[in-house]
Amino acid sequence: MTLSKSVLAAAVSAAVATPALAVELEQPEAYGYLSAGALKIESADAEAEAFELELGLRGKAVIDKGLNLNYAVEVDLAAAANDADSRNPGGEADVHVKEAKFWLPTRYGMFVVAPRGTSGQWVDIYSPINHYEFNEPHADLHPDGIFAQPDRTSGTFAYHTPWLMKTKLVVAAITLNDSNDQDVDGRAIRLVHKGENLNFAVGTTMLMQEQLPPFATDDYQISAAGASYSLGGLTLGAVWEHNSNSPYPLAPDGKADYDSYGISANYVANSGAGVAIGYKEKNHDYDAADESVYTLKVEQRVAPQMKVWAETGQYDTLPSNYAVGFSLSF
Repeated sequence: MTLSKSVLAAAVSAAVATPALAVELEQPEAYGYLSAGALKIESADAEAEAFELELGLRGKAVIDKGLNLNYAVEVDLAAAANDADSRNPGGEADVHVKEAKFWLPTRYGMFVVAPRGTSGQWVDIYSPINHYEFNEPHADLHPDGIFAQPDRTSGTFAYHTPWLMKTKLVVAAITLNDSNDQDVDGRAIRLVHKGENLNFAVGTTMLMQEQLPPFATDDYQISAAGASYSLGGLTLGAVWEHNSNSPYPLAPDGKADYDSYGISANYVANSGAGVAIGYKEKNHDYDAADESVYTLKVEQRVAPQMKVWAETGQYDTLPSNYAVGFSLSF
């Protein structure tokens, strides 16, 4: 029995065994994050750029007292907006679903079903160093090739244990391809701690060989740890990632190992002025795949939901970039 059939059978059994409930669907809330401005990448023309154009709806269905099925649906329009510069007509086929997920918190932990969603590994482990608008790696806009963990995932079933001493464990099964004879294409586990000042998370993701490019000869494992410490307006962050058996076509056996590191400091004053500075590096078995970047951002909040900013990423191999813009959230 495939994983999808097993999940469906369990859901049907639960529905048959459970008395009918009066489900109340609350009115959803609209939200969004918009970031745009001017971008100059070395060896390319300066241009107006949409860095993030994310619009979504979130809400919940009240199943019983204290039992709520939450949902979020979000689209990312940035790639479509930017694509209009290079096609005629442009901007027609690159609207991406960023979030399509459901989560059910219970006293026994939280259950998540996400046909599409932001990677929990990415949020919990890598967020300590992601304080940037353009130089934060995006799946569709600006992958820098330093960290391998994608910021988005598909076909995810996850379970979060209840919090204990500000710590929880998360396990997930990821189904990416329905035609490779693997019911589960990826497996992930992470431990997350959220303290008053210190946060940290460690985790690992395993991708099956059948999900990898044809030249891959083994399963691919991504192990990572991230930590942040906050004091007042200052946040210090660090991330380490180890890639074992990463697919690499130039290697004789189609795989290679590498380590990636990142550090960042972010300070926001009471006046709304802020500065972030960071460094990331990839140390690959093959020197041709190495990369490093220094990042710097300055910003000024001009309203509770709006700020203006300027940043740069100075890369060793990729073209460096310079950007200025504004960000609006609601």
